[in-house]
This record gives sequence, C-alpha cells and structure tokens, in this order.
Amino acid sequence: MMTGSSVVTPPHFCFSLHKMNNKHSVCLLQRILMMESWMLMILIMPGVWSGYWSVTFENQCALKGTSVVMKCSYDYPSGQRVTRVDWYKALSIQGQRRLYPLSRLFSPRDFKYVGDKNSNCNLKINNVQLADEGLYHFGFVTTSDRWTSKTHANLNVKELTAVINPSTVKEGDDVNLTCVSGCAHTTISWLKEGRPVPKPVKASREDAGTYFCAVQGQETVRSNSVTLNVQYGPMNVSVSVDPQQPAEGSSVNLTCSSEANPAADNYTWFKRTDSSSSSTVLQVGGGQVLSLPSMTASHTGLYLCRARNSVGEDNSAEMLLTMIREDHGSQTHQIIAGVGVVVLVILVVALLLYWKKQRTHAAEKQTVFGSRIIGEGLSSSATEVQQDAVYANIQRSSSHPRNTHHKHNVPFSVEAELIYTTVTSKPRNKSRAPEESRATAGETNDSVIYSTLVQSS
Repeated sequence: MMTGSSVVTPPHFCFSLHKMNNKHSVCLLQRILMMESWMLMILIMPGVWSGYWSVTFENQCALKGTSVVMKCSYDYPSGQRVTRVDWYKALSIQGQRRLYPLSRLFSPRDFKYVGDKNSNCNLKINNVQLADEGLYHFGFVTTSDRWTSKTHANLNVKELTAVINPSTVKEGDDVNLTCVSGCAHTTISWLKEGRPVPKPVKASREDAGTYFCAVQGQETVRSNSVTLNVQYGPMNVSVSVDPQQPAEGSSVNLTCSSEANPAADNYTWFKRTDSSSSSTVLQVGGGQVLSLPSMTASHTGLYLCRARNSVGEDNSAEMLLTMIREDHGSQTHQIIAGVGVVVLVILVVALLLYWKKQRTHAAEKQTVFGSRIIGEGLSSSATEVQQDAVYANIQRSSSHPRNTHHKHNVPFSVEAELIYTTVTSKPRNKSRAPEESRATAGETNDSVIYSTLVQSS
C-alpha cells in the first residue's frame, strides 16, 4: 500500500547509519516503528480490515402535518449479520429517562422503517405532530451481539405561523405579510380564501380577504388564517326613486347608495335650480333617504347625493325627478264604463234565466198532452168511441194563411200554448144511423180521437 510505503524507512538508510555510527540499535528502532505504523493503520480503517460498533444521526426539523425522514447510518464488526433493528424514543418517566420502542408507545404514530440491515437505518414519520418531538435512538442485533446507540437524533416540530402587520390599511398603503416556519429551507406559498395568490405589496380593495401560508407542494399543511382589511372611500354612488313614476300628491323616497369600507355614514342631498341667468345647486336634505310626503310640481328637477366616510367622499350623478299628472275626466269615464259592464252582465243573466223558465214550462205541457192522448187511445180499444165534433185549429200570430194540410208537421215553439178539448168515449149504438148521415159526419168504423191546437203569439 502507498500509505505503508510512506511510513517504512528504506533499508539503505539503516545500513548507512550502521556504517557511520556503528550502532545496530538505531536500525532496530526504525524497524519497530515501521511495524507499529502498520498495526495502527489497520485499526483506524473500519469496514476495510475490521468494523466497529457505531450509529450516526442527523437532527431534523419538521413542520406539523408534514412527513420527515430521520437520517441514520450504522456499522458493526465484519463477519456478523444483522438480524433485528429497532427505533426507540426517550421518555421521562418519574424523573428518569427511559427508552421505549416506537411500537410500544402509548399513542402509536405513523412510523415506518425505510432503512436496511446493512448500514442504512433511516426512519420516516408521516403526518408529524407536536407529540412526535423529542430524542430518538437506534439499536440492532447481530448474530453474536447487540448494540444500542449512546447518542440520539433530535426531532423539532414547528408550526407555520402567518403574521400580518398592520391588519387594517388604507388603499395604496404597504402590506407586510410574513410566514414563520421555524424550520430552515422551507418553501412556502400564499393562499387567499383557498386559492394560490402572490403576496400583496401595495394594498388595493381587491386584496382584502383572508390569507394563510402553506408548504409548497403540500398545501394541506397550512398556517393560521389572517385577515387583511383594506379601507377606501365611497365609490359608485347612485340614486334610486320609489316609485319610479310618482303621481301628483303621492309620497316619494329618494335613496342614496354607495360602495365603501367602512360604510358611508354621512349623506347630503342637493337639487339643481335653473334660472334665466344662472344654474345653482342647493342643499335640500340629509340622510341616506330623502322623503317627499306629497309630490308637487315644485319637487321636480335634478337631484344628486354626496356620500362620505372616514376615508373620503364622492358624489352621485344627477337624477331627473318627474311627476305624472292625474286626469280626473278619464277616471270618471273609467268608473262609468265599469258600472255599465256590471249592468250588462246582470241583464244577460236575467234573460238567460227567463228563457230557460219558458222553455221548461212548454216542455211540461207537451209531456202532459202526450200522456193523455196515449191514455185515451188505450181506452178506446175496448169500447167504441164516437166523437161529436173534432176540429184542429192552429192560430198563428203571423199573417200567413192557415195550412190544414200540414197541421201535423207544425213544430211547437217556445211561445206556443197548448189547449186540448175534452174527449168523450161512448159505447157503440146498436141502432146505427143511416150510412148517409154517418158519411156526412165524417165517421168511420174506427174510433178517432182529435185535439184542438192553439198557438198564441
């Protein structure tokens, strides 16, 4: 080896000393020093010639809610094989410091061994909590011995903290938003109401809202929330009228509205008056609502309002207030027309009722007449009926001549009144009248029943 050759004294050097000083002890001393150097070199090279028991840690800082890997490496004498590995946490019980395996902790956490059984003993802790902070030890068992580290790894757990100073600013002022992590090399991002945003530098009204910082790439690991309040003067001042088209004599309300932070707390009303020589604006009231109890022609014109808060003030645009004059003549006509419609409806209903009554009366009479005819016809079948005189007369109110040939086809009208004659049934006389007289009277061998119909106008 090169290291060994640099320590060994060349043989000729020893020979030259022997020759010059004639002392063999000097050369022997050099040989002994060379052998000791080789032995020392072998002892200080672990893992090459012979290993030794050791564990090396790196302290860690983690944010609450994140994951962290506890860096660890270990060594042991050569020729042995690792059969078991364990991580321990140091706890103070009754004033004494004791090591407890992670699997036996009172509140088991999400620990995962990510090392091996050779030299890597890394430990991963997921969803780190404040209770995970503390001292950690590593131990392992080989085929011939066991070892627990005398040193430890220190885990510090911190929380993200968002700070805003001042929390209330005026529009255009500087904004100082700070995210304190407590752990070095932490990359954070800012979110406003859940959406990533750049950190504001100059305050504007759009910047107002709730902020928090988070670990970049792990946005679920968030800080506390802070609220930025940006104040600004009134803007978008406007005037509304209720009702929009007021009539003469009605009450009118004019309302002034604006956007402001803080809300406007002072309102002033003005009205523009025009004359032949000049135009001036006069103050006519105060308050957010200007009320006009009874609208008159003098109230019409141009109005505007001024809104003010602790930051500033602003005026609305001018609003023209007009009035509708009532037409009393047209109102009277509307009343008369309404009464006329009601009267017309009543007359129509009365006529319909009268017509229905007349029609029902006529139908009842027709039914009675038909039933009597059917009854008489049935009784005449048993006896011989002799009718003294039968006439059929249809009297019409019109000037048309009487038509006896179509008397059975004349329909009944609603106005017709049905009159029928008394029908007398007599038994047939055995001593019949001469055939001539019977022919004169218009009799036949069959019993005939006739009725007289009268149609009144």
